[in-house]
Amino acid sequence: MKFSSIKEYFYKLNNICYVITLIPLGVFIFLYLKMQKGEIYAAIQEQQQILTVQLAVFVLGGLILTIVHLVVKKKLKVHSRELGLGNKMDRYFYLSLNRIVMGALVSILVAGGLWLTGSEIFSVYFLGILLWMASQWPTPKRMCTELLLKGDEKEMVLYKRESL
Repeated sequence: MKFSSIKEYFYKLNNICYVITLIPLGVFIFLYLKMQKGEIYAAIQEQQQILTVQLAVFVLGGLILTIVHLVVKKKLKVHSRELGLGNKMDRYFYLSLNRIVMGALVSILVAGGLWLTGSEIFSVYFLGILLWMASQWPTPKRMCTELLLKGDEKEMVLYKRESL
């Protein structure tokens, strides 16, 4: 990613993350409101099938988010050993986007579960995913912690300075 300052880096990163988060939020709210008004009906009506879809979406979503968390954590450990703050920030940018994108994809999966079953438990699932995404949100402090930045690099990122 091209950036001319640390402020611009976090500005771009946060804006992209917001857009990625708002798309599934909009889809979910649209489906939920249409179902509440009775304009869209659930595709599955049988209680046993609804329970199966609820469980499958919960397990699959949890599994995907756990795998993403572990893979990103492993890659961050490798990238923290690289030389140069710019290289570390480039790698962190794509790993952060990967986390947010996967959270968005899982939330689309949850929206699909809502559309299939009409079950309101998917609202709770969706809220859980949004909380997970919020906990994974890229901030300067989180970046310093995950990339094990120390000294001048840490100070530059935390205080968004151009030079010391």
